[in-house]
Amino acid sequence: MNNQKENIKFDSICDLLKNCENDDGTFANSLYNLYFFIGLTKGVDDMNNNRGTTLEDLQKEREELYERYHRRYG
Repeated sequence: MNNQKENIKFDSICDLLKNCENDDGTFANSLYNLYFFIGLTKGVDDMNNNRGTTLEDLQKEREELYERYHRRYG
């Protein structure tokens, strides 16, 4: 579990939600938009605080997993 503190401003999420075009105006759609924008804001915060993963690191990790699987299961 990730115990790092995230620096996400509530006002930035509220602004995103206010400017979001809501197609049907349902509660479920509003919850989805809230979920989406919180995730988006967390991702931006992670990138700004060097907690993200580069594509190169992700590629290396994927190759290592493939090699381990291939060695084990042929």
